[in-house]
Amino acid sequence: MSINLADYAELLEDLSPHSQAALQANWHEATKVFSPRGLDNYLKGASAIRGLGKGDSLVEAWIVETPQVAKEVGEDVVGDLAAASLSLASRTSGAVIELLLNTAPTAANRLGDAHLFQNYLQFINTLIAQAPRGVRPMLDKLDVLFHQLTLGGLRRWALWGAHAHRTNYEEQIKYFSLDSKESLAMLQKERKGTLLVDVQRRINMYLRALWARDFFMRPTAGDFETREGYRPYIEDYLLHLPDAFDDFILPSPTGGGAGGEGTTSAKSSVASSPLTPPPAGEGDRVSGLELYRATAAHCAAHVVETKVPISAEALNPMQMAVISAIEDARV
Repeated sequence: MSINLADYAELLEDLSPHSQAALQANWHEATKVFSPRGLDNYLKGASAIRGLGKGDSLVEAWIVETPQVAKEVGEDVVGDLAAASLSLASRTSGAVIELLLNTAPTAANRLGDAHLFQNYLQFINTLIAQAPRGVRPMLDKLDVLFHQLTLGGLRRWALWGAHAHRTNYEEQIKYFSLDSKESLAMLQKERKGTLLVDVQRRINMYLRALWARDFFMRPTAGDFETREGYRPYIEDYLLHLPDAFDDFILPSPTGGGAGGEGTTSAKSSVASSPLTPPPAGEGDRVSGLELYRATAAHCAAHVVETKVPISAEALNPMQMAVISAIEDARV
């Protein structure tokens, strides 16, 4: 395998002169992102999409956007993106596939993980079967949606709209365009307090200040089916943290509140002012950012202070619980 574009003459022959020019303009960037094997898959993907016969603009969207996706979440997802694009060809227009490719870097950037990006492509495949006319307006609003929702929240928001407007295409388009009151209401319901992707850099700086070293974090989509997140865990020295945290409301000191829920309702999604007392029946509010700091610091302490990994394979649940309690107390 080679990194020289001239060595792929047979694949280049499948492309139009305009697409070849676009590839030459983007080749330098592609060689910085892809390995030789990744470049081979990148070019084969361009040739396969050209074979759909849906125009040069679709091919050029692949050429321009795919390196950005690989830069965000790794080159292993390129095959998944190509397969998703090809599978949609018989069910939607080239314009929708082109929009999927054009917005793929946004999705990759906001998700920040190859596995989550693959789940996103599966979600698009599901949605296009249930609400084909809603996919295009949703992709037009993808940046807005991903700044407020996790992947799980986006999935629930979209599938609710697909079910509610299965046969009313006009309302379906309004829902996915964020032009209806119920669409905005569902968006508020699924909105999370703090997304990891928005605070990850600050958390990295915080951990570096504590330990004078870098740590690697990956988001987990624990709320894919429900609003409950996965518990944080450590695997292969990676800190796996939930992709979002709601503010945590402590129980009221007077005992009248039902706080400590860990998730907030739509009415309480905005933190109270420091000068404003908490609502009646509620205790103090711990922000999502503070939860991330505490969670990441605790996980990092385990990584730093655990000299020899402990295998859980030979332990029963009671032993695991006792060891966990001791290790948590130690760090």
